[in-house]
Amino acid sequence: MIEALALSKRHGSRLAVDDLSFTVPDGAVTGLLGPAGAGKTTVLRLAVGLDRGSGLVLFDGVPFAALPRPAHAVGVALDARAVHPGRTAGGHLRALAAGAGVPRRRVGEVLERVGLVGAQGLRPAAFRRGAAQRLAVAGALLGRPRALLLDDPFAGLDDDDRGWLQQLVRRHAEAGGSVLLAATRAADVLGCADALVVLRRGRLAARGPAAELLAGAGSSVLVRASDPGLLAAAVLRWGGSVDPLPDGALVVSGLDMAAVGEVARAEGVALHELSLRGADLDAALQSLELPETALVGTRRGPGRTAQPSQPALDAQPVPDAAPPAAPGAPAVTA
Repeated sequence: MIEALALSKRHGSRLAVDDLSFTVPDGAVTGLLGPAGAGKTTVLRLAVGLDRGSGLVLFDGVPFAALPRPAHAVGVALDARAVHPGRTAGGHLRALAAGAGVPRRRVGEVLERVGLVGAQGLRPAAFRRGAAQRLAVAGALLGRPRALLLDDPFAGLDDDDRGWLQQLVRRHAEAGGSVLLAATRAADVLGCADALVVLRRGRLAARGPAAELLAGAGSSVLVRASDPGLLAAAVLRWGGSVDPLPDGALVVSGLDMAAVGEVARAEGVALHELSLRGADLDAALQSLELPETALVGTRRGPGRTAQPSQPALDAQPVPDAAPPAAPGAPAVTA
């Protein structure tokens, strides 16, 4: 479990983070959302002691600086390009493993996990953005940590890499881990986040289960189906509203994506597309002002709240996500 308690940080005269508190329970992915300059990176840097401020971040009840083997408890990826230019991808990970007290054999395991086996001998300077992010995530996974902190890993990714990363963090949470995932765009985390923490100018704008916040932001669902007419009639019976588009797609309001999927299944209608839609979802989330309540994500998989007295993390590691299908060729460019 990750607990942020009254975090504050100033950069000169500017208050970068202002009295921020939230909790990421085990078994959950939490999206830390906000535009550039909202304070997301500062929160992550405060969590691992790279910035100094007031407040505290606890990992299973222990501050990062007090963890006896930090890489075995917390996996961190803050900058995908923070790689020595003279090292290969494998060399970079071997250096990280040596510093963290991780066996060298783990390097091959994490490279396979992120689909970069064929890129082990290549220099990361030649990587495209998706491959660089995969390498950064591999470094975060080296110690089999329970908690993951990832800073805007979706920036610049194509759809394949975005889907891969969403699947990886989702499975890490389902194995009992906790994931704090900073992102600039809400659309990047909607496929994997249980809960959202929305920042505006360093202050908490909203927090809570993702489905509730999205409903409050007025989001709708875009659907393309094999029988739009049949699906539209069923949605109306279930209490939703439907706005047909000229190309045959439907915009559904009043039901979330899960409910629309259930309606389609009950009616035997095949879905070709099911996605969230909004004129400006990020702006809508930023405008929300919700009560100060504890953040508890809706868990989709097995997870439990870890106690400070639990056995050492390396004695009971969180299993890695099952490897998604690796791309047909190494995810690099010459």
